Amino acid sequence: MTHRSFSKSPALRGSAYYAVFFGVVGMYFAYVNVVFIQRGLSGVEIGLINAVSAAMILISSPLLTALADRTGWHRPILAIAHLFFGAAIFTLHFTTSFPLILAIVAVGSFCSAPASPLSDMLVVRMAARHDLDFGHMRLWGSLGFTAVCLLSGVIWNRIGFGYLFLAGGVLFALRSFSVLLLEPISKAAQPTADAPPVKFFDLLRRDHTFLIFLLATALWSSCWNGFFVYASIYMDQLGGSSFLLGLMMALTALGEVPSVFFADRLVHRLGSLKTTIIGIVFFLIVLAVIPFITNTSLLAAVNGLRGIGFGLWIVAGVRFVDHIAPDNYHGTYQGLFSLMNFNLPVLIALPLLGYLFDNVSIQSVFQAQLVLGVASLFIFLLLQRRMKNTSQTSPSFTQS
Repeated sequence: MTHRSFSKSPALRGSAYYAVFFGVVGMYFAYVNVVFIQRGLSGVEIGLINAVSAAMILISSPLLTALADRTGWHRPILAIAHLFFGAAIFTLHFTTSFPLILAIVAVGSFCSAPASPLSDMLVVRMAARHDLDFGHMRLWGSLGFTAVCLLSGVIWNRIGFGYLFLAGGVLFALRSFSVLLLEPISKAAQPTADAPPVKFFDLLRRDHTFLIFLLATALWSSCWNGFFVYASIYMDQLGGSSFLLGLMMALTALGEVPSVFFADRLVHRLGSLKTTIIGIVFFLIVLAVIPFITNTSLLAAVNGLRGIGFGLWIVAGVRFVDHIAPDNYHGTYQGLFSLMNFNLPVLIALPLLGYLFDNVSIQSVFQAQLVLGVASLFIFLLLQRRMKNTSQTSPSFTQS
């Protein structure tokens, strides 16, 4: 395929962007918590690192996504977020001090806050504009994560984790160039100069459906974020090699492939909320089994199945938010969703899970995550019933 035909294909460009975006994530985030353990950090300290990261993103994300919506500078702000986060990760190589690690993570997280919501917003808007399947583009993120996670697992198993922060910093910074693959929001879709300012609490107060959705997302995020952190630590506790750790994370991403591929079809047939509920149920079934597994190979295989549930969740969630977002506020709404999905609940949940890890057992951590997941499922079911009783349809596809 020629460069010209590639540049004219939004489906290929969106797919390539997600492959790069999540490929770099697979190289770094699948291993970073194990590196922190090897550097002597406790479970509570790791929880605090994640909590501080979430706090910085909580402060920064509404400001930067609103700025992007108001100015139309979605791509420049996204590129800067990638670049600054890479610089922060790079500097982690040069310190083992917990206070310094905490400070560096705080700065990097503040700068990187809009990366995920703006990425999803730009790709899903591009999918809607060209009548494309968002799930098919997101699929390549899972494949990119899988391939790079497996490759890096082999590399780290041979040379150790000594260069993780250096390599991660460089690749996260270089990821800023991938923003050129995405289309800017057209001028017709950008806010006018006299558009009203975005107010965080006004958005929530006006939209009860979105408020309930965010509450359920917060509980669900506490479940799956904690599982992402402690599944890798559990593998390390059981004596799994770096390769097995990478394989486990790669299988998780590979499990997303079929669900992400068919997610848009399910959303079209069932609606976003029912698709979300199906994904959560599948994830919780896998989570209920994990604490009873002590064989590392079996842990890698079963843990990989959770990707099926997560793939349905992330595609349906982004679609739902894109559908209900008011004009000119798509970035802001995706930012709020991202806060609840990746950040705000981590402020409370991960330190508490870290306390359970240090003082009880890792099995108790998984049990607590299961309780949080069931609570979120209950609220999603109530929201589905509320929308049905008020004759409000669960969104399927957004065309604009």
